[in-house]
Amino acid sequence: MWAAVVLIATMASTFTVISDSNVPTIGVRSATSANSDSKDDQRKKRNEWVYTFPVSGPGVFYPRDHLNYPAVDLTGCRQLVRAPISGVITDVRDTDNWDPAIDDPGTRGGLTITMHGDDFARYYFSHLGRLMVKKGQRVESGQKIATVGQSGNAKTTLCHLHFGISRICPMSEQNLRRGEVWPQPYLDDWKRGVNTSPNKEVQRVTRKSPTACLAAAAAQRRGGDG
Repeated sequence: MWAAVVLIATMASTFTVISDSNVPTIGVRSATSANSDSKDDQRKKRNEWVYTFPVSGPGVFYPRDHLNYPAVDLTGCRQLVRAPISGVITDVRDTDNWDPAIDDPGTRGGLTITMHGDDFARYYFSHLGRLMVKKGQRVESGQKIATVGQSGNAKTTLCHLHFGISRICPMSEQNLRRGEVWPQPYLDDWKRGVNTSPNKEVQRVTRKSPTACLAAAAAQRRGGDG
């Protein structure tokens, strides 16, 4: 029943091609307010995209793999977290509701930030410490948005930043948002000052599995984690 409602709503908010003067790219078009229209006007074109390594400071380490799905955990406890590209902060969870006795997958990230980049990719940061941005705020590449922390289930592990890259979904869901493409190759390049974009890879996975947003939202509704 719920899945049918989501399907109808999703069909009303159709997937379309959004393009700038330089390159076509796949995005999601939905009803927007005057405020969001204004933010779209500020969106940078492809030749203006600038990428920044998301954790400041020396000695930041990240492994080549991640448990169960594509993402990365970066060290750098208490160091600054920076926006990897210009974009808009679309969600901020400023309360850590994780309970180890329940271990709800939806709260494991503790304090989190979700950002829609100007490159039509979604960026997710979790286990944060201090939050420095608000929902709806536009940020520039390299801007301070938080600190690496130990919120959520990171209380039981090492202090770290969980960083995920995914497509932008038109509904609330967690499973894709936490990570859909491997960030490590992009982090490697950004760390060296090479301006490599995940945009094309995000487009590829979207074409390969166009209903993944629906599946993730349905799983979340059922209380599942996959």
